[in-house]
Amino acid sequence: MFDRFFAPLLAFAVLVAATLAFAFEMADEGRSHTVQQARAEVIMLPAVTVIGKRAQSVALAQPVLASAL
Repeated sequence: MFDRFFAPLLAFAVLVAATLAFAFEMADEGRSHTVQQARAEVIMLPAVTVIGKRAQSVALAQPVLASAL
């Protein structure tokens, strides 16, 4: 009988703690933390031209009759 009350109570407590931690981080974000922008170097690659051709012998699917199943 103890586990019927303890498991939901524990789950609810973890949910409340996570919600409070998230809320405090969101409220504290603008005051004490400095926002740093990520910097990434942009690399330009040369254009690629595809010159391959499709194979002519492509297998076609044959319809299956309902009576064959």
